[in-house]
Amino acid sequence: MLRPGRRIKGTVVLITGATSGIGRASAHRFSEEGADLVLAARSSRDLDAVAAECERSGARVLTVQTDVGDEDDVRALASAGVERFGRIDTWINNAGVIAYGDFEQMPSDVFDKVIRTNLLGQVYGARAALTQFRRQGGGTLVNLSSVWARVTSPYVVPYVVSKHAARAFSTCLRLGLATGEGAEGIHVCAVVPESVDTPIFEHAANYTGREVKPVAPVIGPDRTARAIVSCVRRPRAEITIGQVGHSVAIGAGLIPRQLFERIAPKLFEMTALNGHPTDDGPGNLFEPTANRLDGGWRRRMGARAGRGAIVAAATAAMAGGLIARHARHKRVIPDLKRNRGDDSGGCFARVSPGNTLSRR
Repeated sequence: MLRPGRRIKGTVVLITGATSGIGRASAHRFSEEGADLVLAARSSRDLDAVAAECERSGARVLTVQTDVGDEDDVRALASAGVERFGRIDTWINNAGVIAYGDFEQMPSDVFDKVIRTNLLGQVYGARAALTQFRRQGGGTLVNLSSVWARVTSPYVVPYVVSKHAARAFSTCLRLGLATGEGAEGIHVCAVVPESVDTPIFEHAANYTGREVKPVAPVIGPDRTARAIVSCVRRPRAEITIGQVGHSVAIGAGLIPRQLFERIAPKLFEMTALNGHPTDDGPGNLFEPTANRLDGGWRRRMGARAGRGAIVAAATAAMAGGLIARHARHKRVIPDLKRNRGDDSGGCFARVSPGNTLSRR
């Protein structure tokens, strides 16, 4: 029998990026579970709207206008939450932005803003959260990463870099807590979803000259919110959300690097860029725009749109990788046997530079 999970009712949950997508859906979920909420985002107007939605479920809600890329703002957020509720049991680092375009053509301040929000925002949040968790004897930190933490693309470089870093950052934090003292009740979880139906894509900075869209298939924000609640109830190191996300990550790991680097840009261009021209601009990076729960992408694209194509691409990638590995294996093993002069398979031989063989 599974042990009952941690109680969420009566706990205090802080969520950054709470006015749209995963953050807003998580606020709804935690309010329905009976948690009190500290909601943070850059737009006070949108925060008021989300607070009203959650208060209808009976939650007590504090809203704090916050730019997570400003460490003073994040410190003030933590202080406000503790002053209002006395503690913070869960801190969800969810705020994020995205920018599209070739690295060399993208303005430096745009690149820097994505890194500052997506990565340094989580760093500042973790500092504030862990300080409070140690003070009160426990807590759960949830960092939002992405399937782009396992694959790459030349068209969303700062986003990919930030999500790789957020995933690595979470691991580093866990290792530090495991080897330190007084951290038994503190947990760090990385949540790694595939494409989620949020407004982030229409609000993206865009320097491609073409409209952008999420890579299909697109899952609803509530699916990720449910996973976050589950992770808080039963903490674990990492959760990947979406079967296609798993498949793409595995396929990209198996396919030969040179082949992947040839096909990945074209595949991304086919799936993430529309043919419709658009003006370049910074989107919502420097000024917040009106937000809502989802981006409407599932209705426009179909909930399963593109699933077959992506699965096929991932399957092809895995097959190609396995074929390539098998071919390498068939080339190496007979040479190892000849080198030993027996049928042992060359267990003690190694391949040295230049494909020459030598004994260990």
